[in-house]
Amino acid sequence: MRSRKRIGYILFGILISALMLWFLFKDIDFTKLMEALKGANYLWLIPNILLIILTMYIRAYRWQLMINPLKRVPFHKLLAATCVGFMANNVLPLRLGEFVRAFSLAKQENEIRKSAALATIFIERTFFDLTALLMIFGGVFAFSTVVREYIDDAFVTGVYLAIGIALIGLFSMLIMGRNPEKTASLLTRKLGFIPEKIRDKIQGILIKFSGGLKFLSSLKTVLFVEFHTLLIWLVMGLSNIFIFYTFGFDISITAAFFLLVVVSIAILIPSSPGFVGIYHAAASSSVMAYGVGKEEALSFALVLHATQYIVVTLMGFYFLKKEHFSLKSLEEEATSEV
Repeated sequence: MRSRKRIGYILFGILISALMLWFLFKDIDFTKLMEALKGANYLWLIPNILLIILTMYIRAYRWQLMINPLKRVPFHKLLAATCVGFMANNVLPLRLGEFVRAFSLAKQENEIRKSAALATIFIERTFFDLTALLMIFGGVFAFSTVVREYIDDAFVTGVYLAIGIALIGLFSMLIMGRNPEKTASLLTRKLGFIPEKIRDKIQGILIKFSGGLKFLSSLKTVLFVEFHTLLIWLVMGLSNIFIFYTFGFDISITAAFFLLVVVSIAILIPSSPGFVGIYHAAASSSVMAYGVGKEEALSFALVLHATQYIVVTLMGFYFLKKEHFSLKSLEEEATSEV
């Protein structure tokens, strides 16, 4: 049953991507699309690629700050696990990259529990990345009249609601990280209606999970992690500007960060590996809001996605081979957790 459900999710994601690609290309003038691709200055991809690589290094360093309370792990191992995990998101279904990343670290460092590594990734993605993106969106919304006209009040209300939820969640994690055993016991006591055997198992899982939140007990570390999170997203936003230059777009810097936020939200939608279709739709619609034509916007989206996909995937496969990992075994291990 579990396997059947997993296959259903995979097929659903592929269907979403296929429908999105059909929607994107159905009214496109392919002559204009090819002209836009041929007329691009691809030398501007060099700084874009360098910034993409830089973000992977910053991500690994941020993760090191979060892992340090568990064990001092050499930076190169964290960089390898980070690159392998992001590559896995590009080539494997169901966003298994997050699990692959945790498991690849655990394979290198036996003292790091998989559950603890997953906990650091969970809070990194759902709280730190989310709050940084919302802060960037707030800045874009404040300074861009185009975005204020493009976004309706309901969306803004949703953003404020998301900020509130993220802050509540982060506060809860801070409490849990300070005293994981006590918090786990308290939570399981609230589940008195569940049989004791199952309750004990839940408590054990919570304690293992909360072990990865130890870094939250240090305000200095939390601030450092947040600073590096903002740095990651700012560098990623700046990297978009060089793709604007590639196609000669004369649009404001706020468009690069608006694009960043829209794409980051869009790829949460189920899709095929590598976020095909969903990514392109989000990227092209973002620059079209700034007056770019649909053929130029789609050519831009194709190059933007291809550059990020190729660079991250090649880095991942390089470290996969260098660290003697097996993608198949990592996938099987990750799949067993989904």
